Amino acid sequence: MNDSATRRELHADRPELSPPAILEGQATIFEVERDWRPLAGALLPAPLPPVKSLLADFARYTSENRWDRSVHESSARILRVAATWLGADTVFREDDLRALHRVFGSLGRVRGLVAFLDQRGQLVASSPRRSRDEAFAQRTIAALPPRISDEIGTWVGVLRGASRPHHRVTDYATLRRYLIYLAKPLADWTTRYTTLRQVTEADITAAFTAVKGPRAHERAVAVRSLFRALKHAKLVFVDPTRGLHITRQELLPTTLAPDRLAGLLETSSNPATRLVLALVALHATSGTDLRNLVLSDVLLTRQQLLFRRPHGRHVVHLDDTTAALLHAWLRYRHQRWPRTVNSHLLVTQQTANSTDPISADYVSRRFAPAGLTLRAVRADRILDEARETEDPVHLVRVFGISITTAMKYIHTAHPHRGGPIPR
Repeated sequence: MNDSATRRELHADRPELSPPAILEGQATIFEVERDWRPLAGALLPAPLPPVKSLLADFARYTSENRWDRSVHESSARILRVAATWLGADTVFREDDLRALHRVFGSLGRVRGLVAFLDQRGQLVASSPRRSRDEAFAQRTIAALPPRISDEIGTWVGVLRGASRPHHRVTDYATLRRYLIYLAKPLADWTTRYTTLRQVTEADITAAFTAVKGPRAHERAVAVRSLFRALKHAKLVFVDPTRGLHITRQELLPTTLAPDRLAGLLETSSNPATRLVLALVALHATSGTDLRNLVLSDVLLTRQQLLFRRPHGRHVVHLDDTTAALLHAWLRYRHQRWPRTVNSHLLVTQQTANSTDPISADYVSRRFAPAGLTLRAVRADRILDEARETEDPVHLVRVFGISITTAMKYIHTAHPHRGGPIPR
């Protein structure tokens, strides 16, 4: 028997160990996106001791944060592959972890694993990713003919504050809606013109008369914004929307039938859901306020919540029912996620392992079992208060709404006051 055969026989019962493909201390000449797809069906070697230690730490972390077993196993596989290939002591790139997540089709989200490595100082965070709204805007602009595409791009730049640094920056969600409103007019103009300078007042009028009701007003707002920005950037000489007036039907707040609100809190036993329902139904809290509320804004001794808004602050004085539900949720939150680093009041299994707020969809879904919407329940609460007073300032103080919005509720609750409805 030769020496190699003897060595194989002596070590037949020992697992095969492989060093990481990236050697420790090896310098990086330049960064390149790795293709992890060849590892999708690969059989991994037994982990080295440092990898075992890292996986054990991750298991303790997920156990302390009460992860589901299936989510832990899928995330642990991603970590094992990355650590086996790159080394357990390396600083992992978030882009690599997300790429592995896509390759393996793992359960849950990768941000819990990202949070774990970030706490250990072993993470290089990704550059800020484009939002879906921003990506939509860029795809839409790129699909237009060259010159018109440049003009639409200039309009987006103006709204984003490129040439007006002291003006309010328009978010990409609003820009996405504008582009949707402009879709058909732009499709028509691009077949006849090579630049938006050629658009006439007759074209603008035709675009508005093609739709009716709220759609006409939405299209008018978007088109007016477009040509005002182009005029500001000196890309058009005459604004074809100048002097344009589009009237719209003002939708007034509506009330809900009492039987639809009866037993609303009994539709769920989840502490977070019950708190959301109470804050909206009793205090007319908006979805944005609920998502942004952090623990430092909870004033338990005073039974108050502090909402921080772009235009100021609003304090909500809690009734005994809502205060009790808030205490119940805080107890549950501490028991469920005692080690979470998320400072937001409302957290979920996904956000407990990060610092992100809950999604808008999470808030709106709390009302689905009762067949209601957050907007309808909130409007009903404000309208109910408006019936008790004719003072719009009272509504502003209680709910933190604007005076214009308050006047709409006052006009709805007290139509005898007359006068035009504010816009």
